[in-house]
Amino acid sequence: MKKILAAVLALVLVLGGVSVFAEGELVELYKSDFTKEGMDGWVANNATGNVDEEGNFVITGRTSDWMAPIKTFPLQPGVEYKVTVEVYQDALDTAMFSITIAQDDANWRHLCGEEDPVVNKGEWTTLEAVFTLEPFGKYQLYVESPQNTNDYKIRNFTIYGPEGAL
Repeated sequence: MKKILAAVLALVLVLGGVSVFAEGELVELYKSDFTKEGMDGWVANNATGNVDEEGNFVITGRTSDWMAPIKTFPLQPGVEYKVTVEVYQDALDTAMFSITIAQDDANWRHLCGEEDPVVNKGEWTTLEAVFTLEPFGKYQLYVESPQNTNDYKIRNFTIYGPEGAL
């Protein structure tokens, strides 16, 4: 019995650093809850932001495309992340949106691909981006629209990545 226990203990020690997840498997690391104190760390970048009765982050008063909901995250360089968010707008028949990252308050880039996804009037639409980051001091994620006068809402902003990568 002692030999079996010793073998099991040795195996646990040897495999202790091995992840139980398959390589490349992404798990949910963060999901927004705008009803938390301080809107869960989200701010309206040079616009007006509030939380509606359904818990959605509402952004109004935009006069430029970069005026958008934003939050700083402790992302890790070299790690693959997937971000999803639902967006709703009812100001225009269609509006383009993007998940955008700013690295160190500069070096921003759109993450949704070459063309921004379109959100139809009156419909919740899910945006998705998969990306790996280069080393920087901090990472800020935005949900923005080049149509700079439309108000919109976001919900269910979720980050997926390897276990412990946030």
